[in-house]
Amino acid sequence: MSIQFLGDHAIPPEVTIAASNKGLGRATAAHRVPHRMGTEEEAAKEKSAERRQGVLVFGAIASPLAIGLLLWWATGSPGLGIGVGVVLTLVAWGVSFYFMNRDGDGDDEDRDRVYVFGEGFALPPRDGVPARAFTWDEVEALHRFVTDTYVARRLVVTGHVYKLVLAGGELVVFHGAEQPDKVSPTDVLQLGPLLEKEIFERRLPPAVEAINAGRTVTFGALALSASGITTPAGLAPWNTVRDLSTSAGHVVIAAAGGKPGMYAIGDIPNFEVFWTLAQNLWAQH
Repeated sequence: MSIQFLGDHAIPPEVTIAASNKGLGRATAAHRVPHRMGTEEEAAKEKSAERRQGVLVFGAIASPLAIGLLLWWATGSPGLGIGVGVVLTLVAWGVSFYFMNRDGDGDDEDRDRVYVFGEGFALPPRDGVPARAFTWDEVEALHRFVTDTYVARRLVVTGHVYKLVLAGGELVVFHGAEQPDKVSPTDVLQLGPLLEKEIFERRLPPAVEAINAGRTVTFGALALSASGITTPAGLAPWNTVRDLSTSAGHVVIAAAGGKPGMYAIGDIPNFEVFWTLAQNLWAQH
């Protein structure tokens, strides 16, 4: 077996074997993005833990500002209060940013690499689990979550999560965090759009075929057909839809005679497929 290289990086033999067994073809890219695998139940537990972490991160960032204000009030010196507050805030941002981007299992960058091939992707061995490879066709759904965190109306960090739902319900979750005007510590902004492109190209044609055949295609709580868009409130024929837009990470849907509904983009599987179909179907009416 010949060794494959991406630039000056040698692909681990275990990854090459796993990819070959799956028929993934030639490697095209390697990205460093923290990731994890599991089930929906495990993902729900981790999501709850991430919420708690978010509260702690916010507290770590906001507390130095409060300390600075207290020093200002106690000493009557705005320079001292502002100076201490700024220094502590910068330290807190750095520490919080580190914890948001680390995978929690060590500092070996190779274990966080994702190897992209023509017909799928592969993950290196870690924690006793052998290297695994997946074809693009095995990905049934992709969910994208983008979360902005602001302090004093200033964007301090943006979290990106791409959740792949595989056949059988197994999940692969890629995540990373970005700070404004800072060098990215991960390649999540390169890998994420690539994942969306590959899934879009494979999931759009069968969805179009289904709608043209008179069937309904479901996207989580929403569904599309040639006759209209179905929400938890019921079917809204296309000629009654007055608004179909996105705002603050949500899809806004409003039909004549009803209240607008808002649906988180992250909860809509294969959102790019959904949005392309919805916009085109609505435009036809």
